[in-house]
Amino acid sequence: MDTPQSICSTLPAERLISLTLEAEVMADGDSGHLALVASTDPQLADIRDVTPARLREMVAAARTRLAEFERLADGQEARNTLRALLDEHGLRTEEWDITALDSRLRDSITAVHDPVTGGDVIIVPTGQDPIDRLGAVRRLIEDMRGAA
Repeated sequence: MDTPQSICSTLPAERLISLTLEAEVMADGDSGHLALVASTDPQLADIRDVTPARLREMVAAARTRLAEFERLADGQEARNTLRALLDEHGLRTEEWDITALDSRLRDSITAVHDPVTGGDVIIVPTGQDPIDRLGAVRRLIEDMRGAA
């Protein structure tokens, strides 16, 4: 997938999140007793008897993973929204590594307008969370419009 010029990122281009949880009550072939079994492997390689308490633990872990799915969607939505916002205003971002700066300064930099480069560049920290980046750029654009 091509990255639009208005958004340049050093963040990973792809991220995989996977979730598999299968559970069922099976009858033992010899005794006929019912057993609760569960697996977290797509090929069921780890299927085994579990207690109800263990299955609940597995469900809780799966819920945590579901939150990661939502975070992935939120991050992509923020990147898409940022791309549209930058295009709308004829701007682009440029990432700068600010890790060498004093922490008091580094922690306060979220987005900076660089008028020297022709006025179309917004400088953002390398590796910035996409949701935080969208908020910072949105605030900066609002401030720029208010100052004009």
